[in-house]
Amino acid sequence: MTKFKTIIISALLTILSIAGMAQTQTVKPLHVDGRYFKDDDGKIVNLHGFAQTYSPWFNEMGTKWTNYDVQSCLIYNKGIIDRILDAGWKMDFVRLHMDPYWSNTPGISTTGENDISAFSMERFKKYLREVFIPMAKYAQSKGMYVIMRPPGVCPENLQLGDAYQKYLLKVWGYVAQQTELKDNPAIMYELANEPVHFTSTTGNASMDLHNYFQAITDTIRHHCNNIVLVPGTDWQSQYGAYAQYPIEGGNIGYAVHCYPGWYNSGVEGNVSVNYKDFRRGWRSQIGCVSSFAPVVVTEMDWGPESYGKSWGKAVTGTAGGTGFGANFKKITDDDGNISWLLFTSPDILADWGVTTSPNYAFLTDPEACPWPCYHWYQEYAVMEWEEKDVNATSEMFPLTEDDFDPSIFANGTFDETTGTLHTGQWGFGGWYYPVPLDLSGYQYLVAELWEPQSCGASFRIFDEDSYWSTPFMADFGGSTTVVVDLHNMMKNGTTTACDPSHIYRVGFWTTGSGSIRIRRVFVSNDGETPVSSITNIPLPNTHHPSPNTHHLTPIHTLTGTKVASEASQLPQLPHGIYIIGGKKVIK
Repeated sequence: MTKFKTIIISALLTILSIAGMAQTQTVKPLHVDGRYFKDDDGKIVNLHGFAQTYSPWFNEMGTKWTNYDVQSCLIYNKGIIDRILDAGWKMDFVRLHMDPYWSNTPGISTTGENDISAFSMERFKKYLREVFIPMAKYAQSKGMYVIMRPPGVCPENLQLGDAYQKYLLKVWGYVAQQTELKDNPAIMYELANEPVHFTSTTGNASMDLHNYFQAITDTIRHHCNNIVLVPGTDWQSQYGAYAQYPIEGGNIGYAVHCYPGWYNSGVEGNVSVNYKDFRRGWRSQIGCVSSFAPVVVTEMDWGPESYGKSWGKAVTGTAGGTGFGANFKKITDDDGNISWLLFTSPDILADWGVTTSPNYAFLTDPEACPWPCYHWYQEYAVMEWEEKDVNATSEMFPLTEDDFDPSIFANGTFDETTGTLHTGQWGFGGWYYPVPLDLSGYQYLVAELWEPQSCGASFRIFDEDSYWSTPFMADFGGSTTVVVDLHNMMKNGTTTACDPSHIYRVGFWTTGSGSIRIRRVFVSNDGETPVSSITNIPLPNTHHPSPNTHHLTPIHTLTGTKVASEASQLPQLPHGIYIIGGKKVIK
C-alpha cells in the first residue's frame, strides 16, 4: 500500500468515525422472557434486518477490495450500512458473518467453507479485533442489534465430541470473553450455520444434539449472558429434538432458515405455494420451539428466478393464498415472536431508490422481496408488539380451517362454516400440539357431532408424539356424543393408561366413505357442560422448564375455559383474547 493511499484511507476512516459518533444511537437491552424477546420495559421486540459478510467475494465479487485490506473492508462495509439506512430501510439488526477469509491461513487449500483444516486461532483473534468487533460496534452505533455467526458453515455430518464441536467451543469461548462483546445488550451469538446431518453416538439423537449445543452454550455462559441462538439440523429447518430437550441457561432463542420450497411451501420457483400446507409445515418443524422460545430467521429471501438477484426463487403472492413472501410474513406475524432478515446481498438493498442501478427492476418488482419488505419494515418500525386488553372469546378446540387439520393422516377436507370433515381413506383429522396439552386438571373430554354418522367414525387421543403410536379410541356408533373419562382412558386394545397430562393429537378417524359434521369438542368436569371456572387451576407438568414463571401459567378464555396449560402454547391457539396470569392477552 502506498503512503498516499494510507493517508487517504486513514482520513476517510476518521471522517466515518466522527460521523458515526455524531449519529450514535443506543439500543435497549433485550432479554428472553418465555417465548419473546423483551426490553426492560417489558415490551415484546421483534427484529427485522439484513446480513453482511466481510470477504472480497461477498462484497460485490471482489471488485471493491482484496488482499486482506482491513481498512478498505471497513470503509466499504460501513458505507453499505450508511447507504441502506440513508435509503430509508428501517433495519434494526444485522447478521455479522465472521468470514473464514480472515481466519484461514493463506495458501492452505480447503474444500469449502465447511472445511476448518486451514483455521488459525491466532488469525481469528487478530481479525476479530481488527474487523468483526469494529463492524459490530459500528452497527450498534447506528441503532442496530448484531447477531454474530462463526466462520464458515458446518460440515455435512456432525457428531457429539467431533472436531467441529471442539472448533466451536474454541471460537465461542474466546468471543464470549471480549470486553466489547460480553454482556453487550446489542450482541447475540448464533452458535453455528446450517448443520445438516447429526449422527448419534448413544442411540438418542435428540439428546446428543442437545448436548452438542448445550456444551457450547455453557461455555458462553461461563463468561457472559448474551442471547444465544441455537441452530437446528437439515440446514436449520428441523427443531423437534429441542422440543424434547430444550437448551438451558436462560436467554436462549433459536436461529432458523427459510427458503422457497421449505416447510411444505411448494417447489422452489413454482408460484403456486399453498398457504395452509406452508403453515402446517412451519408449525410442525418450527412450532415445536417457537411455542416456548423466540425465533430469528437468519436467512430468507425470494424473487423471480429471471433476475438472478436472490437465493430463493419464488414470488410474493398474497397472504393466505399462493406465493412465498406474503405467506411467510403472515405465518411469522401470526406466531408473534419471529424476528427475520432479508438475505439478499446488502449492496443491492443499498441501491434502493437509485434509478440508474442495474438492480432497479429487481428492487421495484412487487413480486421480488425488496419492494414488499421495504414497506413491511416501515410498518414494523411503528408497530408495538405487546399484550393488550380486548374483549373476545374462543373455544378449547377451535373448528376453524386455520386450526383444524383434516389431513393429519391421509388427505382430507374441512369446511369450518358447517363443521364438515371428510377424511381420506382410513384417515384422521383434528388438532396437533407440538408442545403437548395438559388436560389432567379436568375430568372429561367431550366430542359432539351434529347428527349420526355412517363412516365408522371414532374419537382418538394420542399421548405420544407419533401418529403410529397406540391411541385411546372411542367409536361413535349410532351416537352423536363421546364422553371420555380422562383419568380412566386406556390405549386401544391394551391395559396401558393414556396419560392426560401430555396430549399431542386429538381428533376423528373415519373410513373416508362419508363425512361427519362436528358440533364441538370441549373439556368438562361433569361430562355435559364446558368448564367455565378459572379457579383452582393446577400447574401443568411442563416438558419445557424455564426460569420465567409466566411460561408455566395456564391459558383460559374470557369465559374461563382452560385452553392450554402453558403460556408458551399461545401460538397454537386461534386468534382471540385469552387470560394469562390474570391478564387479558390478544393473539
